[in-house]
Amino acid sequence: MPSIDEPEPLRDDPFPELKEAGDPALRLVAWLIRAGDFRQLEQRTGLRRPPDKPVDDGPEVYLPALIRLDAGKSNAQTVEKLTKRFGIPTAYREAMKDHPELKHVTARLPLGRTKALFFGESKEGFGLTDELVRSVSDLRAAKATHVSLGAPGQPSRKRSELASINVPDDRVFNNHALSGERVVVGIIDDGCALAHVDFLKPRNAGAAAKSRILYLWDQAGTSTGADWTAPPDFDGKEVSQAAIDRVLAAHTSGGYVNEEAVYRQLGYRISEVSTHGTHVMGTAAGTGLSVMGAPGIAPGADIIFVQLPASAIEGGATVLWQHILDGVAYIFSRAQGAPTVVNISYGGYDGPHDGTSPLEQGLDEMLALSDRAIVLAAGNGFEARCHASVEVLRNGTASLRWIVGARDPTANTVEFWYEAQSTLQVRFSTPGAGIDPAGWIQLGQSTTPITRTSDGKTIGYVEHLPSGTGNGANRIVLTLNATDAAAANGAAAPSPSGTWKIEFKHAGGKKATVHGWIWRDDAGRPRDARLRQSRFHPDDASPEYSIGGWATGQRTISVGAFNAATLEVCRYSACGPTRDDRPKPEIYAPAEDDVRGRGVLSTSARSARPRRMNGTSVAAPYVTGMIALMMEYALKYARNFPVHLSADQIARELKNATKKGLKFNRRQAVDKRVPDGKKQKDVRAKLLDTEKADFIDTMKNLPQ
Repeated sequence: MPSIDEPEPLRDDPFPELKEAGDPALRLVAWLIRAGDFRQLEQRTGLRRPPDKPVDDGPEVYLPALIRLDAGKSNAQTVEKLTKRFGIPTAYREAMKDHPELKHVTARLPLGRTKALFFGESKEGFGLTDELVRSVSDLRAAKATHVSLGAPGQPSRKRSELASINVPDDRVFNNHALSGERVVVGIIDDGCALAHVDFLKPRNAGAAAKSRILYLWDQAGTSTGADWTAPPDFDGKEVSQAAIDRVLAAHTSGGYVNEEAVYRQLGYRISEVSTHGTHVMGTAAGTGLSVMGAPGIAPGADIIFVQLPASAIEGGATVLWQHILDGVAYIFSRAQGAPTVVNISYGGYDGPHDGTSPLEQGLDEMLALSDRAIVLAAGNGFEARCHASVEVLRNGTASLRWIVGARDPTANTVEFWYEAQSTLQVRFSTPGAGIDPAGWIQLGQSTTPITRTSDGKTIGYVEHLPSGTGNGANRIVLTLNATDAAAANGAAAPSPSGTWKIEFKHAGGKKATVHGWIWRDDAGRPRDARLRQSRFHPDDASPEYSIGGWATGQRTISVGAFNAATLEVCRYSACGPTRDDRPKPEIYAPAEDDVRGRGVLSTSARSARPRRMNGTSVAAPYVTGMIALMMEYALKYARNFPVHLSADQIARELKNATKKGLKFNRRQAVDKRVPDGKKQKDVRAKLLDTEKADFIDTMKNLPQ
């Protein structure tokens, strides 16, 4: 064993096929299967081990993934050949026929039968990693250049007066009353209150209730009613507007809809009075016809809702990437060419933060066509201490400290990015017993276990490779097992909690700037315990570059949050720029409307009084609704209409019309828990490169 001051030799890689074609999450899954760590496998992928050993072989097991194909017009034929085995939705194949820029598609990697996977009955005795490798190798042979699983994401939780963003109460611009008519608002979220009056078409007394929701797609397919059908291009179940209208008619009496009866007949579960998705949908497109209600920004728009699977939401599973990309593809497909804007109020801290993550590239590719836009919450990470950076001088060393909490039921992951013009080595020391490897880990090391020297048990995994995203950067990924004692299973052991020291040593090339982001792990409802977010040491953490890892695309629009009552930037609203120094977010919108910062009122999941919610999740749908009005005006009233707006044009006009006047958060400024140098005033230029949305001036930039 080398000294800790010497470079570690590159260790054998049992999965060389995954080194070039896969991402760190995929390589980690292979190791988890091999180690029999099925608890962490479930948390990361949603694959659940049956409670008892099955008598038969059990159902087929698939690993959801996102794949990148070679550029070229033959992708549609390639997808057609791969569809049956790898479950690629046919919507991608159809889109590729007229859309050669589209290269990222979702797929299912077959792993074999439940019995063999979860009970160690493959020929090698430790799970069907051979099936995973075979799937990736076959995809590689069929022109797939990369296979990704992604990273966890959660809602950016945390309506205000429309005057704060200059939206008239009557939505009138240039003598035209706008409502979002003939535009589709897509929502990818959790909890669609389809029977709520805010999402029904306005009607006269005695008229039948009609839904504004064109389609609701339950990606997990858990809805049990007879009105659901299989979508033609995807798994899961969908219910159409016509089917919703039939159910509404069956449960309407005296002009009132029996909401509970509608959900029972549909077998669609909404157990909470307020859901994240309904609040977002109400802000973007609610009619405001409920008691004490207020209309959303585009109350006349049609709606397509994608219900994310509970397993991905509650555990923050890495496969959420696939569900997000499929959700966008589904919405654009079902919109059938109508101008469409999609809202994604989910996100994480992971990724290169330069727009080159596979998810962001896939979203950008879909925006190559006009009359499309995608809006994302910028994230609530300003004070999360989930970003840190350090400069490593030539022939020098530098370090960062990562704090992992005790009794954490889930694994923790941190990733570091630096430019390929530099070569670094990395090592880390634990707050507990000795580990192997203990020395400097070189560039070129694929995923390898971190073990305790006392008993050889695995407590985590590390890799140090070129990123594979095409951004000319290197990436270090360090994953630690849960610190909770229940993490002991198979060859796995709990990771020590406390402060981990991560050291970087310059080994060649230019000096390096290292950016680190901790994967998000602070939301969800796991069955056994509450998730606990790990963080950088307060002295090392930086609020710069804290923008969500999914919100740094080239064509997508990210939205920060401010308080409409005080005009203060919300203390949690994430800060740019991107790692390649582009200003983000593009725009700010309301997320609070009272001086206490409790949030904004919007539609609850029942026709009761509105509920409050704050966070950039709330800010994003304001901009989504504004874009719907822009699209309606361009379609119906602009000079030489219809005008087809591009995603780039929409983003440009929104940003060019922003108005100065936002202030720093006064509570944060005096909060002693936020160290000096970490406050909003300390990153003024990067936090407020742009400011708050202005609807009227944005509309003036459109062809009149």
